[in-house]
Amino acid sequence: MRKSSYEKIFKATLATTVAAGAFVAVAPVNTQAANPTFTDVKDIPSHHFYEAVMDFTARGMISGYPDGTFKPGQSITRQDAAKLLALALDLDTKEVQNPGFKDVSKTSPYYGYIAALVEAGVISGFEDNTFRPGDSLSRAQMAKIIVLGFEFEEMKSGKLPFSDINDKQWHIDYVRTLYAKEITTGTTPTKFSPNALVTRGQMASFVFRSEALTTPKVDVDKVAVEAAAGQLKAGVVTVSRGNEATDANKLTAVQTYVNSLITEKGVVAKVAASTTAGNYVVTLTKGEAKVEKTITVTFSFAADDRFVTEVTAINAKQVEVKFATPVTKTTVLNASNEVQNMTFTMVTGATVNPGQLKGSLSEDGKTLTITANWIFDGEYAFKLTDAIKSVSGEKFEEYTAIVKANDKVAPKLVSGSAAGKTSTNSFALLFDEPVNAAGVIAYVNGAAATVANNPTNPNRLDVTSSKQVAAGTAATVKLTNVKDYKNNVIAPNPVETTVTISADTVAPTVLNTKVIGENRVEITYDKNMNIASFAGKARLVQSNGTVTNLVASAGSNEKTVVLTGSGLFFNGAYNAILFVDADVKDTVGNSTALYSTNVTLDKDTIAPAFTTVDYKDGKIVANFTEDIAIGGTNAVTVIDQNTGAATQIYLNHYNAANAVITNNTLTITQALPNGTYQLRLPANTVVDKAGTPNPNAIATQTFIVQNTISSDSTRPVVVAVTNYPPANGQVPGVEQTATYTAIDADSGVNLATIQDINNYTWDGRALPVGSYVTTVITGSADKATSVAVTVRVPSASITTTKKALFTVNNIRDNAGNTIASAGAGEVTFVSGNQNQPEFNYAAISNNGASLVLGFSETVQSSSLDAYDFDITLNGYLLPINSIASVYSPNSNVDTFVVSIKASVANDISINSGISDVIYLDTNNNGVYDGGRDIVLDVVDSRTYSSNAINSVTANLNSNYVTSLRVKLVRDTVSPVQNAQGNYANFNKEIDVRLR
Repeated sequence: MRKSSYEKIFKATLATTVAAGAFVAVAPVNTQAANPTFTDVKDIPSHHFYEAVMDFTARGMISGYPDGTFKPGQSITRQDAAKLLALALDLDTKEVQNPGFKDVSKTSPYYGYIAALVEAGVISGFEDNTFRPGDSLSRAQMAKIIVLGFEFEEMKSGKLPFSDINDKQWHIDYVRTLYAKEITTGTTPTKFSPNALVTRGQMASFVFRSEALTTPKVDVDKVAVEAAAGQLKAGVVTVSRGNEATDANKLTAVQTYVNSLITEKGVVAKVAASTTAGNYVVTLTKGEAKVEKTITVTFSFAADDRFVTEVTAINAKQVEVKFATPVTKTTVLNASNEVQNMTFTMVTGATVNPGQLKGSLSEDGKTLTITANWIFDGEYAFKLTDAIKSVSGEKFEEYTAIVKANDKVAPKLVSGSAAGKTSTNSFALLFDEPVNAAGVIAYVNGAAATVANNPTNPNRLDVTSSKQVAAGTAATVKLTNVKDYKNNVIAPNPVETTVTISADTVAPTVLNTKVIGENRVEITYDKNMNIASFAGKARLVQSNGTVTNLVASAGSNEKTVVLTGSGLFFNGAYNAILFVDADVKDTVGNSTALYSTNVTLDKDTIAPAFTTVDYKDGKIVANFTEDIAIGGTNAVTVIDQNTGAATQIYLNHYNAANAVITNNTLTITQALPNGTYQLRLPANTVVDKAGTPNPNAIATQTFIVQNTISSDSTRPVVVAVTNYPPANGQVPGVEQTATYTAIDADSGVNLATIQDINNYTWDGRALPVGSYVTTVITGSADKATSVAVTVRVPSASITTTKKALFTVNNIRDNAGNTIASAGAGEVTFVSGNQNQPEFNYAAISNNGASLVLGFSETVQSSSLDAYDFDITLNGYLLPINSIASVYSPNSNVDTFVVSIKASVANDISINSGISDVIYLDTNNNGVYDGGRDIVLDVVDSRTYSSNAINSVTANLNSNYVTSLRVKLVRDTVSPVQNAQGNYANFNKEIDVRLR
């Protein structure tokens, strides 16, 4: 058959009527060379075959003789013709079927060519099952195989000049076709000589000319699949749950992706996973054409994926939370960038409470970097609630995980930078993780310098030299004892770097201008700005010529300036031009260009809203939705939520006596004992900064007071973590409880940490939704020296009865000391599911030494022993003394292991030899009875040195073990039951082995 590069199958028949007297020629040898030459083939007009012979010889399709001749005038043999034709037609000469000719051996160098032509229907043998490879061809026979082989259209009419060709001859159409195509002109102008033998030179010429006239058919199917393969490319495929999707879902998504790439009509693509992760094999087919191509694919999350993909401690100070899709910033961070709706609870191994958590959200909204006030060290139970929302407003899935922090990697210096118009003494050094400025010794060009943590970037140290360094020069900054917050010291120590002070002569430019109130405009520059330089330099100019001067104040960062105007009175909208003069400056002294832009101020009619309240360091801090000023009401009320006692506080803003307003906060100095309080703000306690100020409405917020006592360094303790589960067989109530006692004789136990349900885990997981805490205290609410705690868990959330570790974490005293280690105790919670436990699994262990038996849930191990099973081995019901002890290998107590005891007969004649026999002593007589006892295995006679009765472990994987069944039966003394006392479903039998 043809090779894959061709489509057509040539159909021709070589006549087998060659005269019996045709001679056998000497076989030529392969004389293929880059530039073949023969002594009897010349580039002269009479050698019409010269070009054909040279071409075919160079291509290895025809050969010369050992004496350096080609013998072009010698008749060509059938085998040489077969070789030339098979190669010209590009047939597959390797994968062929044996034609079965008696005179063509598989070892013949012509075997593949002959077999390929026969298989393709081009030639055939003789009736006596011979091929006669050494016989010759007539010119008429040659004409037929050329026409049919190259699929020339046969000429059915047309005048020929040959007197020896007429309409009665079988070969006239073939001759007429070759003549019309100028492949042959005859032996003379009037003779074709159909019975003359074809010479080697003539055959080369005929095939060469035919080949030149043949345009191979294009395999359109192959072209299509190859084009489709070119359209395939590596890519990112969207699938629900991204790389965490199932293999089946990934495969479906890749199939869809591949289909979207292919535009070739009729091409079918089938995708299969490769053995290399991330690679997929695409098989493209159309008709009989097929191409395979491997592509690399990565997976991205679907738009509706709303879950946490990973939580990782990236160093001792920071944890990174990654989301499948962007989150709404306000659901993970509050206005102060404090983390909300997620918690870290200390579990076994945690040594430090991370304290207050602040965060920063990446621009794409998919990565939250959490920075702890203290550090992360050990294991923490992380919990994220469904209050987290996507940017489109949908809830994220709740998520829990154990986060392990063990920072042993020292920080590395990343870069140093400094800039100044003419000089500077400020240098910024950036590290690859948060570093602690405490204890760092710094020098700049050998002169002592101070070091401070950057207030906004924990990875940066700000170094201030005692001397100015000129712009355009380099300074050597040397730091000793740089360490991260786990005290990993940088290497080498000290670390030294050269910082080139860039000459900053670039004028700052405005990036953005935004109206943020009816009399305030916020301008953002591309550089840090000098606020003082704005004095008298900014104003609003209305079209009627009215000028309003603006006062500058710092915005949210050093690049942001807030301009505020006073005396603006208008209704609706106020259109004006904002002017900022050319000589306002950045922090290095570069002046800006004159800046102006049109702004529209809208009348502010929205009152400031009271949003949150905190208590810290003896101060009540009330937060509002916008910047505020002093209102007309000067008294607020604080109500103790435990006692109902109300305390009225008169606000004295003069010299910040007890009340201070900063931006959007009202801070009230007021000492309060520990407890829970409500702050009640009357209307008009504060106003906003509108031209016509809007007062607040009456509002209340609850807050907790947790006073810190600095003199108390003793940690609280947690003791007696336990519970009393329902009795066996008793259905649990609506709630189940775990109890413990927290003790702190100095500052008292912080009750807020007791009430925080996130401080508890059971079986390594957060407690289910609906759990809560009740307490009985000794002492007062602000100094509870002992607290009897009951943690209440809804029974409906307990799906499986289990005895597991209950941990108490993060309990603090009122001085801020945290328990040294988590309180822990074994606690049993009982499932409300009262179904009977099912005997549902039985299998032979891998080494054959035991049976592994399983139940649908935890069962009481004390209720299960050898009396609970009927084990039938090779049809024999084992007595109790043949069953070894039953034990559970796991803490879930739902899986059990049991082995079978057997006897040994030493040196027994069996299986035509002497061996040791492992058997069941069925008649219990202590002797091996060959005709009665059950053989379980036959081993080498050297395995055992003597007989043994019921004391060796049977190999249940032995070929002698043909059947094994296990049935759970009811033992009247101690029937199998689950933790609630429900009896198992008895008489369940499992076929473990059946041959």
